[in-house]
Amino acid sequence: MTTKLQRPHKIAFHPDYTLITLLVILSALSLTAIYGAMPLLPTWHSGVDLIIKQVIWIAISIGVLVGLIVLGVDRLFTGIKVVYYVLMVFLVILLVDKYLIDLPFISPVNGTTAWFIIPGLGTIQPSEFMKIVLLILSANIIHEHNENKNGNTFTNDIKLFVKIGIYAIPALILIVAQPDTGIPIIIAIGILVMLSVSGIRKEWIIYAAIGLVGMIFLSLFLFYNYENLLIALVGASYRLNRLYGWLKTEQYISSYGLQLYQSLLAVGSAGFFGHGLQSTVINMIEPQNDFIFAVFAQDYGFIGASFLILIQLLLDLKIISIAMTYRKRREKYFIAGVVGMLLFQQFQNMGMIIGLMPITGITLPFVSAGGSSLLSYIPALAVLFAMSSTIKRKRTY
Repeated sequence: MTTKLQRPHKIAFHPDYTLITLLVILSALSLTAIYGAMPLLPTWHSGVDLIIKQVIWIAISIGVLVGLIVLGVDRLFTGIKVVYYVLMVFLVILLVDKYLIDLPFISPVNGTTAWFIIPGLGTIQPSEFMKIVLLILSANIIHEHNENKNGNTFTNDIKLFVKIGIYAIPALILIVAQPDTGIPIIIAIGILVMLSVSGIRKEWIIYAAIGLVGMIFLSLFLFYNYENLLIALVGASYRLNRLYGWLKTEQYISSYGLQLYQSLLAVGSAGFFGHGLQSTVINMIEPQNDFIFAVFAQDYGFIGASFLILIQLLLDLKIISIAMTYRKRREKYFIAGVVGMLLFQQFQNMGMIIGLMPITGITLPFVSAGGSSLLSYIPALAVLFAMSSTIKRKRTY
């Protein structure tokens, strides 16, 4: 009597159509906003080429997303250290180009050496991918640490901080040296959010909040009362110039405050319904990237800007809903960090347009032009789709 071999049961995948719909809408809004920015681009920048590249990046992102789901997102967590060390090599190469030898396929932008040139597609930024890689690594570390710790003590918490710092600090140093402070801030916020939900003692959260608020107030106090001391502490750098542009916009309206002044005019003059698609009422620097929200508000006014904010908010709530329902902690830690990063990027990018935050080089996720920012969030989306599918499968059975 022979026994017939049975094929392993294939686990059914249940798509999350709400998440898909929100992402499709954001992609459509992104292409619409980039198309609206075309008349504002410098003469050397081809708007049509920019649209084509963004469509290609969206297609690549969809392909990578499907591939990760088919292969299984567990591979992201088990093989992430290899990706980390590959990205570290890329970051070191960028630093070599900046300070030692001019290398091919690398070109600085506004004094920052952070991109590799890919002929026909544009540029790729390793630090964008590092932010997600560090979150996955941190999720693994937190999960393993909590599985093995023998008590909720300050000593155990410090051990956890050291374990994460071993990977995060070298990467952050290399990125800051490019120089780039935007992405390191995003990474730090993502990791801090993960730590806040990891089970560490609540005193750490209180200390961190007090320290952050104190540092902000001290910086503002020195800026308005002891400017020379602040310059001596941080140097007369572009970071300080951004404070001038943010807090003394009218005084530096033709230099440091120009970008904020332009974005305020663009948003403020648009009214309820905007000036219309591809309006050229106010010129802007980097309208397709950092200032894409200002372009969209200029074209579609308060109604259009509110709709874009609403879609971003619905995406955030959908992600939080999936994470709250899912049971496994490793993925929950990771998505907590992703939510922290997304919320910060959204608030920072849209906030700087209306003067709530200083001008930085932080893009609006899923809307700004560029392949690195879009593609870097695909691993997180793959994990979310897998989590949502698991939740639906358990409900079904």
